[in-house]
Amino acid sequence: MRSRPHDPTPGPESGRQPALDGLRGLAILWVVSYHYFALPAKAAGIHAVPFLFVLADHGWIGVNLFFVLSGYLITRGLAGRPAGLATLRGFWVKRAMRIVPAYALLLLSFSAARALWPASAPDAARVFNTAVPLWSYLAFAQNFYIARIGYLGNDWLRVLWSLAVEMQFYLFISVALVLIPPARAARSLALFAAAAVAFRFAIYLTGENADAALVVLLPSRLDAFLLGGLLSLAPAGAGGAARTGAALGVAAGAAAFMAVLYRGGFRSLSLYMVPLYYTVISVGCAALLDLCARPVRAVALILGSRPLAEAGRLSYFIYLFHMPVALAVFHFGLGAAPSLGGRLGAAAMAASFAGVWALAWLSFEYFEGPLIGWSHSLAGRARPGAAAAPAG
Repeated sequence: MRSRPHDPTPGPESGRQPALDGLRGLAILWVVSYHYFALPAKAAGIHAVPFLFVLADHGWIGVNLFFVLSGYLITRGLAGRPAGLATLRGFWVKRAMRIVPAYALLLLSFSAARALWPASAPDAARVFNTAVPLWSYLAFAQNFYIARIGYLGNDWLRVLWSLAVEMQFYLFISVALVLIPPARAARSLALFAAAAVAFRFAIYLTGENADAALVVLLPSRLDAFLLGGLLSLAPAGAGGAARTGAALGVAAGAAAFMAVLYRGGFRSLSLYMVPLYYTVISVGCAALLDLCARPVRAVALILGSRPLAEAGRLSYFIYLFHMPVALAVFHFGLGAAPSLGGRLGAAAMAASFAGVWALAWLSFEYFEGPLIGWSHSLAGRARPGAAAAPAG
């Protein structure tokens, strides 16, 4: 069997850590559970298994977990290399080859599906509208339009707002770590993270379409990335049992905060908790990441398991295509929108998950994976002393 390149998304080219792959796998399964279970169940009025429903209904937190993990891996990779044009060139070659091919494939699939989808179908306008201009996706600028109109876009491309945020973060952090002296990096990233919290409060209390802007603009989500980045700058092995206990306590505290907010426990203060809970979630995600990255043995055994690590390896394609696959399966198979109403709906949703997993495996083996390997070798040749550098 040919060797597989390490999937660095979202992250740099460092030694493989199965627990981090598993954390990425947990994030993607959480996101998929939100779109494949929570939203359809809510629409169908299904209230079975309340705990699982509440857990899945918060699957959007998986995107926040991706942001924290991305900040950790990207910052760790860039901070550990000499600043200079060669480092930036290598970084952007690898990022482009990881992000753009599957992204472009999704945009092409949108055009193909729209041509096959009858314009008279009841769901055609919802699935294929261009309220967010298609050119903005090419420029990774769709989140600016989304923030302005307060709409995430058509169902086929709905998840792509987060890719715009990711690419904008890559630009920010790659420039910032070149300009900021290493001795001041942690302090500067902490100040930027605090500024992100202040930005959220400002737009939430004064701006129009504030809910959308809180979700899709990089300044609103920058603290998630930077908390991961700050964690990457901390000594990896320091703290021992005390650090493990602190991380568990922080994660539990974040979960408790969400539970209180979910039940309306903050009452008159709830208005001021909305901009804050993104930071609380990010702190909880960073605590979980710390348990995986050191790693804590019990956490590593669970998150480093083969199914979760494989889900992490395939997570990027699954994230991009899980909704288009479900839309196509339900439309061409049942002539309906994705739903969990009845056995046929449940079977179609299961088929959608199996289908996107199979497509993701094929894509990584024969399309994305070879491009990742090629980009690593190309970036390595462009870096001085690359022959002695460890393989990515």
